[in-house]
Amino acid sequence: MTCDRYLEQAKSNEKAARSIESNYPDWAIIMCFYAALHWVEHYGCVKGCDIHQEYQEEDNESRHTTRRRYVDDLTKRLGNSNLRVAYLYLERESRKARYLQGLPTNAKMYYSENKFAVRESFQKLQQLKQLLGS
Repeated sequence: MTCDRYLEQAKSNEKAARSIESNYPDWAIIMCFYAALHWVEHYGCVKGCDIHQEYQEEDNESRHTTRRRYVDDLTKRLGNSNLRVAYLYLERESRKARYLQGLPTNAKMYYSENKFAVRESFQKLQQLKQLLGS
């Protein structure tokens, strides 16, 4: 297994997010999270860490949970809480967009009117990439 597949997917997700940012801001936010997810997977792979093997505590635990646990540990090791903040922001906004959590309307309309959240998602993705040394 090559680590490059995660890097390629992260770049593809970010490029796609940029291409639909204006017309589908909700999907752009979702894709920013998935880009971040693949950046984290790439970092772990390059460092020789099988995230889902090393950080899984229970058999039925989701891959999101184990990845979050890895991000928490990595945040401590790097001594920079901005990594965790960026990742959790992207995950939270993605969940809002996917499942309409706490949204008064559909996600496309909500994020079309709340451009700050879209800009912030791209900024958090860039911050995460920088922290992971991309």
